[in-house]
Amino acid sequence: NSELDELRYVHRNSKDLLVEIQKQEAINTGISNLKIGYNSVFGYFLEVTNKYKNQGMVPEHWVRKQTMSTGERYVTDELKKLESKILGAEERILMLEEELFSRLVDDVQEYVLILQQNALALGELDCLLSFAQAAEKYQYNRPEVSDHAVIDIKSGRHPVIERQMETGENYIPNNIFLDNTAQQILIITGPNMSGKSAILRQTAMICIMAQIGSFVPADQASIGYLDRVFTRVGASDNISSGESTFMVEMNETASILNNLSDRSLILLDEIGRGTSTYDGISIAWSIAEFLNQSPFKPKTLFATHYHELNELATHYPGIRNFHVATQEINKKVIFLRKLVEGGSEHSFGIHVAKMAGMPEAVVNRAELILAELESKRTSGKELNGSETTVQQTLTLIEPRDNEEQLIIEEFRKMDLQTLSPIECMMKLIELKKMLG
Repeated sequence: NSELDELRYVHRNSKDLLVEIQKQEAINTGISNLKIGYNSVFGYFLEVTNKYKNQGMVPEHWVRKQTMSTGERYVTDELKKLESKILGAEERILMLEEELFSRLVDDVQEYVLILQQNALALGELDCLLSFAQAAEKYQYNRPEVSDHAVIDIKSGRHPVIERQMETGENYIPNNIFLDNTAQQILIITGPNMSGKSAILRQTAMICIMAQIGSFVPADQASIGYLDRVFTRVGASDNISSGESTFMVEMNETASILNNLSDRSLILLDEIGRGTSTYDGISIAWSIAEFLNQSPFKPKTLFATHYHELNELATHYPGIRNFHVATQEINKKVIFLRKLVEGGSEHSFGIHVAKMAGMPEAVVNRAELILAELESKRTSGKELNGSETTVQQTLTLIEPRDNEEQLIIEEFRKMDLQTLSPIECMMKLIELKKMLG
């Protein structure tokens, strides 16, 4: 639309057009210091000083609008037309755009169905093309999706995490096998930051990608179709509604247990951690039992730090223990990211605290407390059942007496690099005397 194009050009370039008129009139009249201005009374004007006015250089077709002590102001037909366009351009543009759009809508009414069909076809093509490009670029493979009741993933990867790996670092793939009978629930233990949550999420993502028609980040995948993927992961609360993190966790878990089916995949990450240890273990144990005994037998991945849940595998068919492997070299834990069969007894939480920059004194003290707790457990004096008291726990955590605290302080002050063997022996004798 030529009128709309012209109005938009005027609206965007009004200053340049005014300057162009000023330059052209200055050339035509020979008035070198001709100025252009604006006021709210009579709009845009040309201003001429008395010098040029007195010399008779002002053209007759200019209309005088205002006389001042230093000169006079004039308007021209060309200037008034441009002013009209500039001042009315925005309003006229809106009116024209609305008129043209309404005309377009009327014109395409009879083609709406064809346009919608084309849009749908283009949308599908765009989606499938992106699937194909991702599959080729990131080495995805074609999954088998059918009505069997098995999830069998070979060397599965997380499609997002593997894209964020450091240069030269490779994502460690893992196998997952789930069915509704022999391997219905996997209890997955292992250290913090070892990759338990990533394994849960990548399993769900591979299943979803397979069902929407995409190739998947795995060497091979056979997926029995799913009706829902239920997840209870992460920590959140709803303070405005008076719900704690644990309450939100229980609400979400209750929703899962009340709506599952034999075609559901359930991901549970650290169920029960929001309450006391024994309450948490009891709830997690009971949920695992419920899922195993349910007539639907939903396929479930259950990541936990409660190593006590490994006992479930000895009591219930269909529950299997797995853990994410680690290797400990010179008191340094290496996360191997590999899911292997069997339970785990260590969470390496203190190691993770050290990695996070926790003060050394806190880490050292935590290691001492852990050693005492584990020694009590292995000697049959584990703090459990009715024998547990708050005072027992406090007694365990606090230093036993002042003498021991003094000895610990003495050890911290010692510089072993500068002490001779004789000086070390004398120091040990002195510390022994302090113990009496």
